[in-house]
Amino acid sequence: MQRRRAARGGLVFLFGLWGLFFWPVWLGGYAIASKGGDLWLQLYPVWSFVGESLRKGIFPLWDPRIMAGDPIAAEPQYGLFNPMNGLLFAIHPLPETLVHLRVAWPLLIGGLGMYGYLRRSPRWRLGPTAALTGAVAYMFADPFIVHLGHPQINDSLAWLPWAFWALDRALENPTWAPQAALPLALLGLGGHPQTVLYGGGALGLYALWRIGEPPRAAALQRAGILLGIGGIAVALTLPAYLPALERYPFTERAGLQLSYDRSYQWPPEMFLDLLSPWVHGRGAAFFWGPWGRIESAYVGAVALYLALPGFLADRGRARTGFLVLLGILVGLFALGYHGPFGPLIARVDLLARIGKTGRIAYLLAFVLAIGAALGIHHLQRSATFRRGWTLTLALGGLVLWMVAPALAASAPLGDPRARAVGGLRAAAALAWGTAGILAMMGRQRVWRAALPALLAVELIASGARVEAGPRPPAHDFSAPLAFLHADPGWFRVDVDGAASRIWPPAALQAAGFEVPQGTGNPMELREFNVLRWRIPTAAHPAYRMLGVKYLIVPKGAPPGGEGIWPVFTDHPAVDIHLHTRALPRAWLVYRTVVVRTYGEALEGVLRPDFRPETIALVENGPSLNGAGSGRIEVVRYTPHTVQLIVHTDQAALLVLSDALYPVWEAQVDERPAPIYRTNAVFRGVWVPRGTHRVTMQFRPRSVGIGGGAAAAGALLAGLWWAIARKSQPVPPAEAG
Repeated sequence: MQRRRAARGGLVFLFGLWGLFFWPVWLGGYAIASKGGDLWLQLYPVWSFVGESLRKGIFPLWDPRIMAGDPIAAEPQYGLFNPMNGLLFAIHPLPETLVHLRVAWPLLIGGLGMYGYLRRSPRWRLGPTAALTGAVAYMFADPFIVHLGHPQINDSLAWLPWAFWALDRALENPTWAPQAALPLALLGLGGHPQTVLYGGGALGLYALWRIGEPPRAAALQRAGILLGIGGIAVALTLPAYLPALERYPFTERAGLQLSYDRSYQWPPEMFLDLLSPWVHGRGAAFFWGPWGRIESAYVGAVALYLALPGFLADRGRARTGFLVLLGILVGLFALGYHGPFGPLIARVDLLARIGKTGRIAYLLAFVLAIGAALGIHHLQRSATFRRGWTLTLALGGLVLWMVAPALAASAPLGDPRARAVGGLRAAAALAWGTAGILAMMGRQRVWRAALPALLAVELIASGARVEAGPRPPAHDFSAPLAFLHADPGWFRVDVDGAASRIWPPAALQAAGFEVPQGTGNPMELREFNVLRWRIPTAAHPAYRMLGVKYLIVPKGAPPGGEGIWPVFTDHPAVDIHLHTRALPRAWLVYRTVVVRTYGEALEGVLRPDFRPETIALVENGPSLNGAGSGRIEVVRYTPHTVQLIVHTDQAALLVLSDALYPVWEAQVDERPAPIYRTNAVFRGVWVPRGTHRVTMQFRPRSVGIGGGAAAAGALLAGLWWAIARKSQPVPPAEAG
């Protein structure tokens, strides 16, 4: 009964701290990533589109609102197969409050997972105070805080302790092994490739460590259990990752030249940020370091002061040996080209392309959080050890206070240096506070709860407003939106670069409009972006292919060229210009020039004398040199299907201003027809003379194969569980 009461108290404590951490959002009117960021500029418009499509009975795999179409099912970060997004997709329109709840949720999951792991895993079985300390340190660690605007990253962080717990539980009781695959799969479905790779690597190392432990005779059995768990977990993630592998060769990231960039890798001085993340500035607004903004592994100075004696006192145990090894490997890997793993990273293409080795810091935060729990565990048990560490902290805090200005000397003069010195001196004060609590702990047991409370105060006070800020002044766009919605045509809307901060393209996408711009995601389709951003002006002939009828421009901006003029000027911040020379979204041409490569086509369409309404550049397609006329009727246009009726008096090439992607298939009068790369990035279908129905369908077989693999994995897990349950020995009946 007492254990249950302690467990319930711990859960209530964590829930309360989680709610308190987000007080600026719940009570202060703040917003997470208030200036945009990936949350609002990349994820929100896609999530809104998915929710809107589901209300129409369509699970969308392709999003026509981004660029000239995007295979969103093939970008794991959008999270179409991530259960964490289920509630978001079920509600449309998507309210901001629900987005904030979605952002906050991974921190609580991570904290609860760490608490359960330290309390219930057969490797730890720590007391409630120790487990709470580890949970608080992990759930409010810097990697979580600086990625509140990137929930796809935090999802993987959140499921990491659950995955370690599941592996331990499965090795203790093989009956539990099939369920152990679930948290591993959820970690993978978080969708951010770097964090998934790093987390998966840590779990793989842990599996090898556990296989090699005594008794050696059981190593083969342990290996079989862990391989089975890993295989099921991988199968459950394949619906997200098979399409991603299909997409990758066409993305911006795949087209990047490898460069040995050190901007997102820890320089050695980053280890100072374990004491205070303000040494180099925390968050986008305050970071000053001469490298890319990198998360630290900060889990709180109090947690660091507890972790050091925790590892020292627990040395020699296999459970701690792995943690120390993992921490050392992670710290060295985070250094990237600054450290000993630099040559390896440079030689392995996958690691070199990822480049952001500093992002592995979350594994070091995981290690330090467990170390903090071990620290309390041992300091509670040994009065001699506690007294020695109390004196060490008191003296260490004094030294830190005195040397703080020297440690912060590299920070720029002014506010950055003041914050760096202040952060280090706050860490010194926390050393004295921790020492004081340890001194009192020997007299009254009630002081044990003071350490996790002090840690919580430190982390909430320093982190609650790092990624939350006041909402910027919002414009009322109801009038221009009503103007655009009043046009029943099939068109795109573009946003001039000077107006994008006033009315972001993402807001138009979320409002239901197709915009020929991406979201800044490095996994966007490279070839369309190259064409889009090489078109010099809206008056250029190539721009007419984009199907842009309306342009959003800053208030009072002059027309952008011939045939472009203002049609809506009743908003105080922006005007809407009409592009009268824009081509329709689908059109017919009767002359083609056959080209061999994308580069040749790109050069041709960017010529100032190119006339897309009369001629098309077709890659290895049909050669036409005629004249004719025709018209097109739009029968259906959905995320996965385009149906058009084409009337033409001569053979023609039907050009659709949607991006070509390999899994699109075409039929003419229900007979398969090839889709030709047209005008560098668009789709073209040859249509004979007469009246014909042209259908294009998005059919990614990788999604189906991944779904089948996931179903097979789930079935295998069910069979494994049933067999294990049946073979479990029946406990003897109690005597009457």
